[in-house]
Amino acid sequence: MVLPDAASHRSRHEAIVTAIERALRGVEDRLARFHRSAVAKVRPDEDLLGFGGHGSSEFGAWYEERKENPPLDQPAFESLVALHEALLNHLALLAERAWKTEKVPVEEYDALLEKVSGFRDLALRLSKAFQAAISDIDPLTGAQTRQVMQRDLKREVIRVKRSGTPACIALADIDHFKSINDTYGHGVGDQVLAAVSSSLIDNLRPYDSVYRYGGEEFLICLPDTGPEEARRVLERVRSRIAKEVFATQDGEEVALTVSFGVTLLNPRRPIPELVERADKALYIAKEDGRNRVVVWRPESRSETGGEA
Repeated sequence: MVLPDAASHRSRHEAIVTAIERALRGVEDRLARFHRSAVAKVRPDEDLLGFGGHGSSEFGAWYEERKENPPLDQPAFESLVALHEALLNHLALLAERAWKTEKVPVEEYDALLEKVSGFRDLALRLSKAFQAAISDIDPLTGAQTRQVMQRDLKREVIRVKRSGTPACIALADIDHFKSINDTYGHGVGDQVLAAVSSSLIDNLRPYDSVYRYGGEEFLICLPDTGPEEARRVLERVRSRIAKEVFATQDGEEVALTVSFGVTLLNPRRPIPELVERADKALYIAKEDGRNRVVVWRPESRSETGGEA
């Protein structure tokens, strides 16, 4: 695996916002040219005629290349694409009629405007959601920010208290990260942070959350999960990262491992104390040789300290 551009996650979301904005402008442009043709009774531009305008549009081509990849594989975005396709097909039908006949049936024109309005509303909502997501994403790693973490953990504590179902949090720390920075430089160090973040996000379950906690540490929230299940989930992630071969853009290989400290999210304890428990378990993982998962137990009273 080639170490990714540190800003790749953020730029992916920014590209989606840009694509949505261009799609909106494209629809407005087509609608304006349709009206010119209909009112002036001149032949419409060729791109307005015939079905399949979505596939040949800039937005359609952009989506086709990326539709299998998250977050574009989500139902909301699929709905936006379906609206875009239906809108352009309807526009093509009316464009063919409007310049040749005295008038277009009002109900068909109203139906077109309804599609335009539906597409515009959904596009603006999605654009706003992705813009909000950008502000919640750490620009270096693509993980969610510490501010989002604090909000989400408070919400998860309330959910645990109400439902009685367990949840766990874990601290993940890149082993020997200082040595990686010293050996390869901080540019590669940044790429390593982004690579580990990507591995965590990609290999955890869809409903788990990853946050940039600070430095080379990430905090993970595992809802509906007890300590032993959390250990199994993180052990699988740990093993995959340890087996991966990471290569710098200069072709040098970097060996990466990650240590994890896990604790149950006890709603009777304050969140800082729970994070401290995860940190104590992480310290034990480091002391025991790194590249391992340790679950905090009541007897895990070791004081944190030493080099990570």
